[in-house]
Formats: sequence, C-alpha cells, structure tokens
Amino acid sequence: MGAREYDPRTARWLQRDPIDAASGDPNLYRYAGNDPINGIDPSGLDWLDVTANFFAGVGDSLTFGLTDRVREWLGSNEVIDKTSLAYRVGEYTEVGAEIVLTGGSKALIHLARKKGRDLIRQESLRFIRQLRLPGKFVHHVNPLSGHPGGEGTLFPLGGLPPSIHSGRWNLEVLDRTTHLQRHRRMRQQEKLLRYNTNRYTITLRTMNNLRRDIENECSE
Repeated sequence: MGAREYDPRTARWLQRDPIDAASGDPNLYRYAGNDPINGIDPSGLDWLDVTANFFAGVGDSLTFGLTDRVREWLGSNEVIDKTSLAYRVGEYTEVGAEIVLTGGSKALIHLARKKGRDLIRQESLRFIRQLRLPGKFVHHVNPLSGHPGGEGTLFPLGGLPPSIHSGRWNLEVLDRTTHLQRHRRMRQQEKLLRYNTNRYTITLRTMNNLRRDIENECSE
C-alpha cells in the first residue's frame, strides 16, 4: 500500500520510512506512530500527513479556499496534498457538518413552535423556581425559544423534555446586565452562523469543492 508494504500481523512496515527522520518517529518501521487504532497511514510516508490533509480540506471548504491561498502566501502549501483522499474526506466532512447543523436547527425550531412559548415557559418555571433570587435572572445557556425582545434563537431547546431544556447543566443565575450581555453575545454568534451556514453557502461550498477536486485528480 502506498510507498511501502505493510504486515498486518506485526502492525509494522516491511521497509524503512522513505522520508527518514522527517517522519518524527525514531522507529522508521513503526506504523501510524504506534497507534493504529487512532491513526492511519495509507501512503506509507507519514500518518501525520493524513491528519494535516484532512484539516486542510475542512478549512479550505469552510473558507471557500481562502486558507489554501494563505498557505500559499506563507509558503507552507507544499506539505498539503490536495489530491489525497484525506483532503477530500475533510472537504465533505465539513459540508456534512453544515447540513447536520442546519437540519438540526430547523427540527428544533419546529418542535419549539409546535409546543408553544406559553407551555415551554410553564415547564421551565417548575424547574427554575428554586433558583430564583431577588434581582437575579435564571438564564438558559442555550435559550428555550428566543432572546429578550422576541427574536428567535437558532437552536431552541424548548421543544425537548423539560429535564433537558431546564436541567441544571443549562441554567445560570445572573444579574440583569450580565443576563442581557449573554443574550447579546449569543445573538451575534447566531447571526454569524446563519450568514456562513445556510442552503446557499452549502451549495456554493459543495460546487467549489467539486471544482477543486476536478482540478486536482485524486491520487489514491
């Protein structure tokens, strides 16, 4: 396989690593840094290359190739193999993650709307009553259905069971100023996520990945 022959019985290469000490492993016959469960080395050169190529694919997909241009500008692109399988897996893993995020968001929004704000609030009050203090607000780290002022949240938990949406893991007791600051910060993060992750950007990223893959034929 790749540049060397592999013996699965001993989990060792039968030849020395062609890149010699550059592999970072003093044992030039060892496979995947002696961790074949968590590492792979299909090229027979350096299992760390697989990880680097995978995350380069993730980054290039997410940024529409901007990270590729940055690596080129820094002179570090030579360590990335854009024709490798790991690079392609990284590209489409990122796209798949976006699809899961957007689909999960829509599902949670649907559940919260179906249950209704009044019922969600009543459920929550039963859980947070013992935490309420004068001048303090019980804050849901991930909002139930929206933010102060009525703006909806991207991943509302209100449609889920009360033990989940109002469990202690999701609650904080804050003063009014801090409470509003947390919601303001989350709204900013959600706007950024909505801008960067939607059906249009997913389609554009997929098309950009396909274009890049056509230009760089897979070598594996």
